[in-house]
Amino acid sequence: MSDSNSFKTTSNGETTVQIGNHTGIETPFFAPEVKNWHYDLHVTLDYREALDDHNPILVPAWDWPRLREKNAILQRTGEDGETPIGENEVEKLEENHPLIHFFPPELFAFRGKTNILRTYLLKHDKEAKSEFKTAFQEGEIETALDYLPKFTRPFIRSNFNPILRDFGVAKGAVSDTGEDPGEIWKNLPELHYDGFFSQIADEAMGLPSSVVIPPVPLIRRYDSDLISAVCKANSKMSEFARTDGEPRSFFHLYLHYSAFSDGSGNKEDTASKALKILRSEVERGDYAGIALTVYKGEEVFESSTAPRVGTFFRNLSSFAEEQSLPLICPRSEWLGLWATDTGVDGFSSLYNGNWVYRSGAGVDDIDQYGYTMVPSESRSLKLQSSDGTDIEDHISNGGLSGLDELPDVPPKPPADYEPENELQAKYGSSFYYRRNFGKPQKLNHVWEARQVRFAGDSSPARDHLDDSKNEYVEFEDNS
Repeated sequence: MSDSNSFKTTSNGETTVQIGNHTGIETPFFAPEVKNWHYDLHVTLDYREALDDHNPILVPAWDWPRLREKNAILQRTGEDGETPIGENEVEKLEENHPLIHFFPPELFAFRGKTNILRTYLLKHDKEAKSEFKTAFQEGEIETALDYLPKFTRPFIRSNFNPILRDFGVAKGAVSDTGEDPGEIWKNLPELHYDGFFSQIADEAMGLPSSVVIPPVPLIRRYDSDLISAVCKANSKMSEFARTDGEPRSFFHLYLHYSAFSDGSGNKEDTASKALKILRSEVERGDYAGIALTVYKGEEVFESSTAPRVGTFFRNLSSFAEEQSLPLICPRSEWLGLWATDTGVDGFSSLYNGNWVYRSGAGVDDIDQYGYTMVPSESRSLKLQSSDGTDIEDHISNGGLSGLDELPDVPPKPPADYEPENELQAKYGSSFYYRRNFGKPQKLNHVWEARQVRFAGDSSPARDHLDDSKNEYVEFEDNS
């Protein structure tokens, strides 16, 4: 790392970090991840007062310009129901909160997600989206692929079947390569990075305060060629994401949960080997921070031991401290909260609580209402369940408790709403419930971060989780 840049400061036992152009951000913090406009961006704007000052927010790289310009966002109105305030709200959000532009890395990690990747890339251009579909259905594959960035085309080529299914075309009607995404990463021409990465960086750097976390390969088992691809992706983004000569790109490490568990005896696990490479690259590179994303972090303690995982996080945090760099863990939820005891500065979660982007929705009526966070228990529950405590139980006992700015119980359905069943009569449509109650509760991670920040104990996150009903975080045995 360049000696002239310092993005983390510790004084009198308190640590603050700089993200984008915002300094003095207190740690640990929770950064919500915005995926869409109809739920996530509306909720973020509705409850911005629940966030800390200069609270970082993760936004979808490549797709953020489209989300912020949606008519439904720009036409949001004030308390009088008439005065448009949406454009001003978004501008204030961008001015007062550092935006972390995060491209969902799983879209370049799994062949089964090519339909989601295609949709994600074409959302911002309706004409290109339509032309892609027409060309694809007519078997003009090269013409269709021309609508996508060169960087992304080999990943789409690896499996056409999810796209064929979306377009109502028979499986296997078009031949694909079947290539593993890891192999694609190893063979990407360097020039293919330029157009794609530079556009992501330009869109982020054009805003008042932003950083970028680039897409990188998923590391499941140690592979030196794949690690080289990780380094190349990070290095390329660091070239493009800069403001006034200062770096605005984070070094990103994307680990499969099993990467912590393949070591034994004196043999290092994959995660520890990858950490050594990260240290070397960050020391000689120029970055604004470090990001660690763990694929399906809820599985980490199922595949490995708490001491092994704890040691990894402490070593990574110690290195980030040496380099004066913030360390954040996207998509980490309560694993990330736990890791703040080891020195992690920030953790995040999608509003829906998923660990990856998914397609489709729940089939059963109750599934469409999703899971809602219960802050006092550090877990998420269904609205109704036949096998234990559910959100209705909490509602009947006075509601949820957390941030004062958030509702404790769901709002009643609109007076003119015509329900189709008993569930809708009580809570309104699933969209109404999730938008006005289920999704906002995810911001209670901000409340958890504050509890840890001001606790004054040596392991406040552990104490918080140890007293909770969280179902996947485990602890070292200190006996």
